[in-house]
Amino acid sequence: MRSRTWLLVLLAITITAHLPTMFGVKRTGWDERAYVVFAEALSQHGIGSIRQWLHDYPQNENLQKSPPMLRVGFLVPAMLTGQALGGFTPDHLAWLSFLSGVALVLLGARFVDNLAGPKMSILCGILLVSSPLVTGISRRAGEDAYAALLMLASLYFFDRSWHRRSTVDLVLLGISLSLALLTKEASILLYPLMGLAAVYYFKAMRLRPSRWLVAPLIAAPLLSLGIEIAICGGIDHFFQAYRTYASLQHILSYTVHYEKGPWFRYLLDFFVIAPLIFIAAVVGFSNTATESIRHGRNLLLIYFTSAVLFFGQMPVRNVRLVLFADVFLRAAAAFGIAYLAGKFPGQWSRWACCGGIALLVMTDIFQFYQLFVLGNVYSPTTFLLLRAEGFYDVPLQ
Repeated sequence: MRSRTWLLVLLAITITAHLPTMFGVKRTGWDERAYVVFAEALSQHGIGSIRQWLHDYPQNENLQKSPPMLRVGFLVPAMLTGQALGGFTPDHLAWLSFLSGVALVLLGARFVDNLAGPKMSILCGILLVSSPLVTGISRRAGEDAYAALLMLASLYFFDRSWHRRSTVDLVLLGISLSLALLTKEASILLYPLMGLAAVYYFKAMRLRPSRWLVAPLIAAPLLSLGIEIAICGGIDHFFQAYRTYASLQHILSYTVHYEKGPWFRYLLDFFVIAPLIFIAAVVGFSNTATESIRHGRNLLLIYFTSAVLFFGQMPVRNVRLVLFADVFLRAAAAFGIAYLAGKFPGQWSRWACCGGIALLVMTDIFQFYQLFVLGNVYSPTTFLLLRAEGFYDVPLQ
């Protein structure tokens, strides 16, 4: 199957699978309502309303509970979504997350195609469609699915820039990275991820990129920094806003109780959300890969482990912040299934592969309903995930 044909098929499958999950959701989370208010204010009063709230931020307790207002990379498309759908509500804003989740699946499959070829792209694409985390996050009215798409796009165009010298790829790298930085502050941690991958591209794969590759990597943070300072109305207000935001991460009750812990809690979260996927990924990461896919497997390992390690150093730890890493975990699971299926002789190998993927998909569907429907998990913190799995005798609310 040609790559474009497969992506069109995957698009249809993803929309068909994810669309029913969008209905009957009570979108009453604090962040969801806050983004609606911010987007509506931006639409009606322009950037001045955001600037005034930023000036009030250090003293206003309600604003301090809300996500940072400087996330204009998300607020602008959120505003456009509300305008296009004729109103500003969490239900309307959730459709932006829905589209971002669909695009994340497609881009993830395309990325894996670049790294390991079309067979792994098909297997990974199927597993991405069924991902409980992607499905659960992309039906909410938050910025996480959109931010994950931009982070993955940044890594995707970074990878492409090592394999071919294209001005278009460099421009798209700069755009996606700039938007990622303007959407989620933690996106700055993509730089050490790309740094470790660059060492592998250079040393192991002996690739040599264009010398202009550094241009978008330098321009993106400078551009996003300039935009945020302009929105704040000066560098003093910019530093004041971020000092307040940083200090709140050690004070806010929800953050202190639910979003702290060791860096490896992300590994536990991924395991709780999709245990068989995690086990298959361990097999995929650890087996001896064939020469044709060895570099792709190693890059998946670099991107996933470095995401867990570096994002695990943040003062706030919630698996939705590393949603983009689910792509690499599921690609590794596809490697694991293919490896195990290869142990079977002849035609049994194909049947074993299909059976293994089908088993993972069925467990994903069960986990999604267990966690995000029956468990009513909104923000997938470790405690709430374990409680939804029945580890704590605490009634759900």
